[in-house]
Amino acid sequence: MMLATLFQAALELSGVILGPGGKPIAGAQVLVGAHKVQTDAKGRFTMSLETTGPVEVRISAAGMDGQTRMGQPGEPLLVLLTPTPQGALVEVVEGSGYSSEEGATSTLSRMEIYTTPGAAADVMQAAKGLPGVSNASEGAELFVRGGKPEEVGIWLNGGHLTRPFHHPNTQGGIFSAVDTALVTRVDFVPGAFSARYGDALSAVMDISTDQTTPAVSNTLLITLPTQGFAAERPLGAGLLRASIRRSDPVLLDKWYGLAPSFEESPLSHDAQLNWQQPLGSGRLVATGLFSKDHLATDVTIANLRDSYRNQSETRFGALQWTGTLGDRAGLSLSASDSQTHIAWTFNHWGIDQQERSRSARAELTLPFGELLTLEGGLDVDRSHVDPQGQVPFDLANWNPASASRTFAYGFDTRRDGAYLTARLRLSPQWGLSLGGRQDRYGLEGETTRDFRATLSYLIREGITFRLAGGTFHQAPLTSQIDPHAGNPDLAIQRATHALASLDAAWKGAVAWNLRLEAYRKDYDHLVVQDPVLRYVSTGRGYAQGVDLLLKAAVPGWRGWIGYGYLDTERKEDQQPLLGPAPTSVPHNLTAVSSHTLAPGWELAGTFRYASGSPVTPILGATPNPGGGWDPIEGARYSDRLPLYHRLDLRLTHLFSLRGVNCVVFGEVMNLLARHNAASYAYTPDYSEHRVSESYFSRRILVVGASLNW
Repeated sequence: MMLATLFQAALELSGVILGPGGKPIAGAQVLVGAHKVQTDAKGRFTMSLETTGPVEVRISAAGMDGQTRMGQPGEPLLVLLTPTPQGALVEVVEGSGYSSEEGATSTLSRMEIYTTPGAAADVMQAAKGLPGVSNASEGAELFVRGGKPEEVGIWLNGGHLTRPFHHPNTQGGIFSAVDTALVTRVDFVPGAFSARYGDALSAVMDISTDQTTPAVSNTLLITLPTQGFAAERPLGAGLLRASIRRSDPVLLDKWYGLAPSFEESPLSHDAQLNWQQPLGSGRLVATGLFSKDHLATDVTIANLRDSYRNQSETRFGALQWTGTLGDRAGLSLSASDSQTHIAWTFNHWGIDQQERSRSARAELTLPFGELLTLEGGLDVDRSHVDPQGQVPFDLANWNPASASRTFAYGFDTRRDGAYLTARLRLSPQWGLSLGGRQDRYGLEGETTRDFRATLSYLIREGITFRLAGGTFHQAPLTSQIDPHAGNPDLAIQRATHALASLDAAWKGAVAWNLRLEAYRKDYDHLVVQDPVLRYVSTGRGYAQGVDLLLKAAVPGWRGWIGYGYLDTERKEDQQPLLGPAPTSVPHNLTAVSSHTLAPGWELAGTFRYASGSPVTPILGATPNPGGGWDPIEGARYSDRLPLYHRLDLRLTHLFSLRGVNCVVFGEVMNLLARHNAASYAYTPDYSEHRVSESYFSRRILVVGASLNW
């Protein structure tokens, strides 16, 4: 669905030209080869081309320094021109992240999200290709720089999205429940992020579906596992955007033997609705998201083989108003409500949990000329969790006779926060962002304070060096602070970030972009299991490493390589001493290459490589008096699964037929038929083990078509 939405404009280059203060520049000249257009009163331009590949775009305007940029048809181009006497100016930002907006930090472009082979056009699957994010699993959960998935905060149109996955389970989820067809912008910051984001230890992902250029469109998607429809309709001054999707891989399962043990194929549905409407001095964006899924499969966890059943349902709604307060200040108000029901069973283990999370934010932005901008606000979170059921006390031992942890009562949590950020342009080359926030956690009865800073230096046009750091806090998991089955007196977890990054771009016959970043995170107050208090906050840890992203583009070809090296240790959960962590995957590599074979034909490939995930070796077993066997474990996480690697290849054909823009594609997933490991499974007495293969451990051909009119 999202492919046709993109490629309906695959031969069209559009964008916005802005000047100082973000004001549109009318009459700016935009030149691509022999094609030449001028911007309108709002600084916008549209140009029809004969190619789908990258093109060199030259922009000029009276009194402004001209720019030459690489543009991608189908991908809006945002260009900021500066007056000729001033030269280039440093961009004042927080941390060092990736954005789908052209010109903002290093880009994770919409085209890359939608067309990267093997990413299933999924925002979070595509983000796993970025350096610093682990590739060792095939789920959509994000393990960022040694952090766990719950350390990543995810927002959708100003609302806190606490359950973003289909098929959530004990190890995360498979795909995002957010339909990428409606996504217009993604900001992903893997470290030292802004003070506006609280209750997140490692990273933030901020997703927007706000569409600034309304149009009438319909998109139909038909593929082997997924079918969907999306529509966009201007209604008066407003805009309605909606989508529905259904995914059922039963035919893939049968044809390729992906999971012959499925009792019920992984079926999922989702629907998303967005309404945009001018209101007062701004605009209102209303978002609704519904997702539902279920599966049942015969599976072996540790040494126990039985039927695993999982079903979940999420309802999410958000309101966001963005506008001005008077002549100078910008004001943003948002509120969201998320309700989730998750139920899973395995043997006599299982949890049936109801969750409700409500959040709100009020933010004021006040610029003082072009040298200083203040941004501050208040945010609140309110949650109710009602878990029922029991899980093994040791998640490595699923013996029905082993010790259990029982959940039987609901409880509430709350957090109230305030933050302020000052962005200063000290000179044309130097920029400084200083931020702080304070949070009050109600259940734990603790107040936290954070200070964050980013110093930016523009070495020359296109090359920026940054130093960033700060402290970040996050509450323990609700299962750990449960007043009945956990310890509500746990301390709030803390991480201290420090990073140095170099971001460089070169323009010419080949357009290059380089991001090199070194980082260090130190953790304290991590949660450790305790035989008396259940949990205590005596844990600590660290994560350090280097991330590299190199992108290049020439007419007819574009590609990128992302590599991350990680060294991490933790004292956490059942790891009693500082040592290897389950998130320790030292090497992660993603390489993507996309070739335009001929007008309308594109061939792309993705290669992924990662060190095997850490596992705890089983040395033997002892009989349990209640029945079955209990494992004798070696040193925690001292062994690893085999190396993970996968090659995916996609051929795409774009064409128009009687006014309908068509996209037909065929994709071979796991071209080399690599049998990657997801875990180890054992015989009942732990005397033998075998590899449990990952879902895509067969060579799979997926075909589909997307029609847009």
